[in-house]
Amino acid sequence: MRSSHSDNGGSTRKKGKAGRIILTIVSIILGLSIGVVGFLVWYKNYLFSKITFVTQSEVTVTNEEGVTVNLEDLRPSTSVPPIDTADEIHNFLLIGIDSRSRNYNDAGTGGLSDVTMIMSVNTTQSTIKLVSIARDCYVHVPGYSYAMKINAAMSRGGPDVLCATVEDTLRISIDGWAYVNFYHMAEIIDAVGGVYCDVSSTELYSEGGLNWNLAEVNNLMGLPASQDAVSNTGYIWLNGRQAVAYARIRKVDSDYKRSERQVEVLRSLMDQFMSLSAIGKASAMDDILSAITTNISQEQIENYATQFLPSLPNATIEYMQLPIQGCFNSGMFGDEWSIRPNWNAMIPYVQEFFYGETTDFDPVPDISSSPALSSCPTDLDIEELLK
Repeated sequence: MRSSHSDNGGSTRKKGKAGRIILTIVSIILGLSIGVVGFLVWYKNYLFSKITFVTQSEVTVTNEEGVTVNLEDLRPSTSVPPIDTADEIHNFLLIGIDSRSRNYNDAGTGGLSDVTMIMSVNTTQSTIKLVSIARDCYVHVPGYSYAMKINAAMSRGGPDVLCATVEDTLRISIDGWAYVNFYHMAEIIDAVGGVYCDVSSTELYSEGGLNWNLAEVNNLMGLPASQDAVSNTGYIWLNGRQAVAYARIRKVDSDYKRSERQVEVLRSLMDQFMSLSAIGKASAMDDILSAITTNISQEQIENYATQFLPSLPNATIEYMQLPIQGCFNSGMFGDEWSIRPNWNAMIPYVQEFFYGETTDFDPVPDISSSPALSSCPTDLDIEELLK
């Protein structure tokens, strides 16, 4: 028979062994946790290293007299009305530039913008609202006494000048801009596995249609003109180059339909990204972020992501196109075809769409040959304007 002393000693040794095992397990779990956290921190920093961040303490522009001046000195002090958004609404300017241009520099200047779109994210209501502005719309650009097409603002001073132009024209605040050229857009679409679009026979086969644009893109990339030519119509899958060719269609109908096609591609792109696995999303983000140039800081992006990403899978996307019917004239003015909007007629609709309310604002200078404010519709239903 063992003594009680021996029993206590055995029990103590067992407890000591069990304690060491538990301590070892805890140490392993803690070590793995620290390793995972360390990896996630590294990976986050790795992804951010892919983005081209632009930081400028002072933005200058060369005005029509050829004088370099501070951009803010050229803008009206009351260009943006004080709408209280309680920090849940963030507006960003998304810019698409034409990869065919060889004049662009690292700052985005040197050519025309093909896409000008405002994305408004509401972190409380989990909504994404898009407003696209037709590239042929006349606007007033800071530093110039005469109006010009909005796509020319980029050539006058890059994305900062375009952003200031949009703010002053629509009387809304914009938190930052990001731009991508169409060559990189094809890479982004391929990164998520392509997109689905509803392609008509006119959009596919006409001069200036999908296959016509695709041949041009292929030639620029040194590929056979007929490579990946599309043969089917309807709701079909498109790869990156095909989707870019589709989004650039304009000659077969209008600039308005072109904007709708661009949003169609964007919506499908977001759907495809959200359908990817976690590993697939991580892989796609590598390509997506590498294509982006922005003035939104890393800290701001992290804050926006923390606020909005958890609800992104269930977010709704709404889209409005400018100009609004009845608020513009279009046609040949002099030797140029252009769109002459009455921006003052459309500002209340944009405010209502983004903020759910309107406020008084200082009128935007009139565009020549635009319709009178009194002749523009004032009682349109926002829901009827959505595409």
